[in-house]
Amino acid sequence: MKGARRNGTFKEAFRHRMVFVYGTSGNREENEWARNKARYDAESWYYRANGAVDVVADRDFRPERHAGRGVVLYGNADTNRAWASLMGDCPVQVRRGEVRIGDRSIAGTDLGAYLVWPRKDSETAGIAAVTGTGITGFRVAFANQYFAGGSGFPDFMIFGPEMLSEGAEGVRAAGFFDNDWSLGDDFFLREE
Repeated sequence: MKGARRNGTFKEAFRHRMVFVYGTSGNREENEWARNKARYDAESWYYRANGAVDVVADRDFRPERHAGRGVVLYGNADTNRAWASLMGDCPVQVRRGEVRIGDRSIAGTDLGAYLVWPRKDSETAGIAAVTGTGITGFRVAFANQYFAGGSGFPDFMIFGPEMLSEGAEGVRAAGFFDNDWSLGDDFFLREE
């Protein structure tokens, strides 16, 4: 359940000594993006917050070794091996060419997304995903400054490349999970 210890929003997972886990099971370009984005975010965190973050390949990530820590995944269900065990039961799933939100689907290889999900083996830690549906979507996800003070993101947000030039018009879906972390009915989905 959501509560005082863990209540969601994308930035929730950046607490509790977070660890960045980048995908290695994609193609060369996807793997490079994931590794570079994780390193960039770690360096940004070092510069902006004077903090150090462990950056780990998905093949080396062991939940018990990083118990109680927030986890940030880079990649999607097809490119990050840790996704299935950490986010497999999340009602928002991102794969190559598609984002599924419950029983609805948004197709395309140019979608970026941010989402958060509770870490099942912790009462406080969360899991975030910086993700996309293809290399263009991954690049779109690169642009937002979620480390900036005062920036806020919902539990999940899916956006296309037009967000970079048109702002909120590029958001395809966004919302908050219910208190039991279910999808519920109260979220925005732009019907095409």
